[in-house]
Amino acid sequence: MLRPKPYALLDLVEAKTPAVQRDFVTKATQLANDVGGRLALANKVLPPMFIPDERALEADRATDLLVITWYPTTEAGEAAFAARKEWADQFAHRTYATQPIMPFVLKINNAMLFTLGLFNRAAVPMNEDQQQIQSLIATADIVQGVGIYKGNWTEQLELSNNQPIWMLNFLEYTEEANFEVDAEHASAEPISGAEAYAEYGDRMATSLASVGGRIVWRSTAPEQLSGTDDGQWHEIAIATYPSTQALLTMYAKPAYRAAHVYRKAGLARTRLVATQPIAEE
Repeated sequence: MLRPKPYALLDLVEAKTPAVQRDFVTKATQLANDVGGRLALANKVLPPMFIPDERALEADRATDLLVITWYPTTEAGEAAFAARKEWADQFAHRTYATQPIMPFVLKINNAMLFTLGLFNRAAVPMNEDQQQIQSLIATADIVQGVGIYKGNWTEQLELSNNQPIWMLNFLEYTEEANFEVDAEHASAEPISGAEAYAEYGDRMATSLASVGGRIVWRSTAPEQLSGTDDGQWHEIAIATYPSTQALLTMYAKPAYRAAHVYRKAGLARTRLVATQPIAEE
């Protein structure tokens, strides 16, 4: 007998105040609990680290809250979503239904990352070392692209306040990986965008581990259930870092920059959202 596949709802919510954020989290959690599910994540979004793709015309600063609820079956998740009709219209939000990667798989991967990090720890600068911080920002702009925001890393550093950050990644793969910009690093044989992104994941693992980073969430086949049409994504993932400085340090590592070629070649578009856990009161 096949074991039922778990199901998750991922919400990006406009909630300008902590009180409104708590209200949405409370309501979503209660519905999840009612059908045997649970709250997996409740984070505030740190604008303006919301990097749009070519579909976006301007910075999207309307998203204030990230909530993920987990369910043991698709039927349970669908029931919880249907029960929202009594209150969901109070919030502007986008909801995605996804298939989460099993937690034990992530635990195994993160145990390996922890071991790698013990033997390859990178020095992460503090805020006081502004010269080094500005050098890291310049490198990050080269790796990720400046986008339409100028000074976004500076604001991100201030908002994150040297606390851990959780980077939400929306990923759409190309049908075939495109190494046109970095032809000298191209794969010997044509590969798909998904294969190129998997190669990126393998190659960047040591760099991620060296700054104390890890993967805390992965889900596939996201289907948008509500909100403005956001196009088709193939995967949603969340990586956490001890600080924004740690993330910038990873971007500056030569091994990461070499791995990033495969990320760039494998993605048709991507979107990053910087978040932090909501403080408990």
